[in-house]
Amino acid sequence: MIRIAVVDDHPIVLDGIVAMLADAAGFLLCGTAANVADAVALAGRERPDVMVLDLELPGGGGIAAIGAIKRGSPQTRIVIFSAYAGEERVGAALAAGADSYVLKGTASDELLATIRAVAGGQTRMDPAIAAQAVAALRAPRQDRITGREREVLALLAEGLPSKAIAERLGITERTVKFHVGEIIARLGAVNRAQAVAIARQRGLL
Repeated sequence: MIRIAVVDDHPIVLDGIVAMLADAAGFLLCGTAANVADAVALAGRERPDVMVLDLELPGGGGIAAIGAIKRGSPQTRIVIFSAYAGEERVGAALAAGADSYVLKGTASDELLATIRAVAGGQTRMDPAIAAQAVAALRAPRQDRITGREREVLALLAEGLPSKAIAERLGITERTVKFHVGEIIARLGAVNRAQAVAIARQRGLL
């Protein structure tokens, strides 16, 4: 029996995965969460075999959550289940410790097969996602910060809060927080201020 935890802040998606697992043999749902703090707590408390994790989460973003989950429950393997790909995003997730990356919209049978493979210690990924991961790992470190993230980083350096950055860039505050979480994770920082300092040292600002 594979013990599964599911983390997604969209109730429809979360309910859909839970229903899929309930209909499939060999899975035991041990908990759900909808934000980074609850995901980390759930992993530490239940020690699931596999955690299916969205990247766009309240409370710091999925990239930042991966390392914390692995520290609290080293044996838990992580399958990223995201609506977005791109070599920077895929590379950052795998570099942070994710074991697989699956796009939302993937057939349920494929998602279940991926969960089973990852639980067994394998790495299973769509060929297109795998190609993006290889491209990201080959890229120079500074190239892993996307154009949008550079814009967010520049505004962070001005001392603007998330709401003001969202208004300046014409995006949602939730999206800003996601970008900030990815910037912090990619630069190896612990908070916004340190991310800005590291970015300046590396010539990213």
